[in-house]
Amino acid sequence: MSALFAEQMLVLFLILALGSWLGTLSFKRISLGTAGVLFVALVFGHFGLSVPKVIMDLGLLLFVYPVGLQAGMRFFRTFRSQGIRFIIIAFVTVLVGGVTTVIVAQVWKLPFDLATGLYAGALTCTPALAAIIDSVNHLGAGTSAAVSVGYGIAYPFSMVGVVLLVQLLPKILRRDLAAEEARWREEQAKEMPGIITRQYRITNPNVDGRMVSELDLHRLSTVNLSRIKRGEQVFAATPGTRLKLWDIVMVVGQEAEVAKMSVLLGDPTETKMDVNTDVKSVDVYVSEPSLISKKLMNLKIWERYTIVITRIRRQGLEITPTGTATLEIGDSIRVVGESIAVDEFVRVVAGKPGRTDETQMVTFLVGLVLGVVLGNISIPLPNGLTLSLGNAGGVFLVGLVIGHFGRVGTFRLWVPPAARNITRDLGLMLFLAGAGTNAGSQLVQVVQQHGWSLVVAGVLIAATSVITGLVLMIPVYRMNMLSTLGALCACMTNPPGLGAAQSLVESDLPTLSYASVYPAALIFKILLAQLMVQLLSKIL
Repeated sequence: MSALFAEQMLVLFLILALGSWLGTLSFKRISLGTAGVLFVALVFGHFGLSVPKVIMDLGLLLFVYPVGLQAGMRFFRTFRSQGIRFIIIAFVTVLVGGVTTVIVAQVWKLPFDLATGLYAGALTCTPALAAIIDSVNHLGAGTSAAVSVGYGIAYPFSMVGVVLLVQLLPKILRRDLAAEEARWREEQAKEMPGIITRQYRITNPNVDGRMVSELDLHRLSTVNLSRIKRGEQVFAATPGTRLKLWDIVMVVGQEAEVAKMSVLLGDPTETKMDVNTDVKSVDVYVSEPSLISKKLMNLKIWERYTIVITRIRRQGLEITPTGTATLEIGDSIRVVGESIAVDEFVRVVAGKPGRTDETQMVTFLVGLVLGVVLGNISIPLPNGLTLSLGNAGGVFLVGLVIGHFGRVGTFRLWVPPAARNITRDLGLMLFLAGAGTNAGSQLVQVVQQHGWSLVVAGVLIAATSVITGLVLMIPVYRMNMLSTLGALCACMTNPPGLGAAQSLVESDLPTLSYASVYPAALIFKILLAQLMVQLLSKIL
């Protein structure tokens, strides 16, 4: 049996399987989720079993990269509207954790290397740990082993504590997550209105006899005409179609824009727009490379295919297909036209069958390469200090940028949602398996050697940081609870906490707020950790 457990791959997958099963168990709707892997790994680590460090590091990168890709499209818009708030939350939370570390180190007379390790563990920040070890080695005082000991003590308590708090906080504060999620969706709908359809009866004599193209609709409003009903006949509204009085036209666009058409066309009507067999309206996913990133006006869709695109849906957002809009791989577009023309266009736009289910691996892997390179760049600071993001920080930021722009140079990136989700979840579990066995192998020994005061110190550092963040987010900024949960996990750079928060809701709001706070929190922690080494080495 011992020879069997010497096989590290068996140990790894056994931890993942048992941890996943443990995470599915719930008590009063509270469950560990992916953090179940951490608990199982702690037990395995205590009995001397381990997971290779490279597996843990790989898992962390595979987790943060899809998170960056997923949040990238909305991150910059969110950060522009709430960026200062997020920076303040990250900075104050990290600073309070640092001040608490200095205080507990002086009260309990802790060595500076052990104290700074507690700081990195309490704020669950592996890049900060690496920065501290590098600074300690550079000073030639203290030991990196002591730093790791402090990290190993504080890390599991902080990680597990945040995971549990994320699931308990809505119940403690009596906040209805479903209601808050619904309110957020309403706010999103106002900020980015969806696409609607409305019928108008043409009563404006100035429109009579004019072609659709002659109306120049986009100078007045970002809408499109989809269909026209004349008598009992329904047909597609093409640029060359001439309108007549009493025609009923279907207008597609955002509600405020559609409403403007009453001035140009006439009164709205509830007349049904039954579609003739000659007219077809279908939704199709874009996968043909020749259509990607080109403006609709340059593609000349009508001239080539005699169909009309009435709406574009991209990663949950609906976009009005104006002439300046572009198509991207994975877009869902609605096209209207005669059946034969629509069928022909669908064959073109769908491209190779199954392409939207395929990940473009070259771009995906190049992004990881760029992230690791970025994470290892050292930025010199005053007094001989240096700042680096670490592999996880670099990969996350690159994922964020690629998710926003959708490309690396001339290479496009499309990651199907299923592939993105499995990469994210598997990466998180691999990271937890490595972190858990590493901490479990030394947790009991460290506590016996240094006493429970170290555990109390680590808990105090984590608790003051968490409380500070919550005070800023809830009573001061009155943030949505979903945003609060994601931002709190980001302040604590706690990926399992984010996994727990995201499992509570259907929307990606926790991930969006996590992505907005995480970069600032990570940079502040790395910088402050190195400054604390310099400060504590002189006063302790």
